[in-house]
Amino acid sequence: MILKKGPLIAFVVHLFVGLSFGQTIETHKHITKDSVYLDYINPFYAPLELNLSPLDSTQSYINVNPYGVLKHRDTLKNALAIPLSKVKDTAVIDSKLYLKFKGSFGDPNSSIDENYRYTLPYPKGKKYKIVQSFGGKFSHNKPHSRYAIDFGMKVGDTITAIRDGVVFFIKEDSNEYCKTRKCVDKGNKILILHDDGTMAHYVHLDFEGAIAKVGDRVSVGQPIAISGMTGFTTTPHLHLVMYKSEGLSIPFYFRGQKRKKLKQGKYYKRTK
Repeated sequence: MILKKGPLIAFVVHLFVGLSFGQTIETHKHITKDSVYLDYINPFYAPLELNLSPLDSTQSYINVNPYGVLKHRDTLKNALAIPLSKVKDTAVIDSKLYLKFKGSFGDPNSSIDENYRYTLPYPKGKKYKIVQSFGGKFSHNKPHSRYAIDFGMKVGDTITAIRDGVVFFIKEDSNEYCKTRKCVDKGNKILILHDDGTMAHYVHLDFEGAIAKVGDRVSVGQPIAISGMTGFTTTPHLHLVMYKSEGLSIPFYFRGQKRKKLKQGKYYKRTK
């Protein structure tokens, strides 16, 4: 058997915003006398849920390990097995010619702390208006955004971490925005994994607006990014939303607030 570390292969990670972004996972390649086997390795600092299925044109001859939830550096063994007779060049194997991929950040089996109270996402002493809260009619009316909160932050304002965690994804290369959903994928963002498996998405950052880096362990209240106006938006603001796994936003609440839900149109000052 020959064992080789393969190239990074492109697949799709869904970021719970209705669109997706091309990402990469690592592969290990095993070659036997009659087959090529590919293992998939999660390089991200967040759990990765993988669903794999053969293409109609390949289902008669390939074998697939169809599902796995991989922590950082975990491996889905024998994710794809292809007969050597069906491979033109074993040095370069494009998985997309054989498989359909679906990848999502998050572990659907994680046990979240529903009693945790978060810290407002800006420096102590600052206060901001809630532009849109849970269930907002403008854009918080879909499962992926139902429990999002929009803070009326200006371009250039400092965003701080609402909870300790690890930065696992950053997009900061956009300086575009528009008032329709066609710009959703233009929104800069930083994503942070918390210890209980919840993931906070901070969206609409400024161009090159990330202060923290992927892999950083950040503390609550630590500056992590600069607010901007990128993506699908009509005004500068921070869009903050929490997830456990693909597709469904989950409610989250803040320290010191008598009302669990922050009220649209009201200003909230961070005092702690």
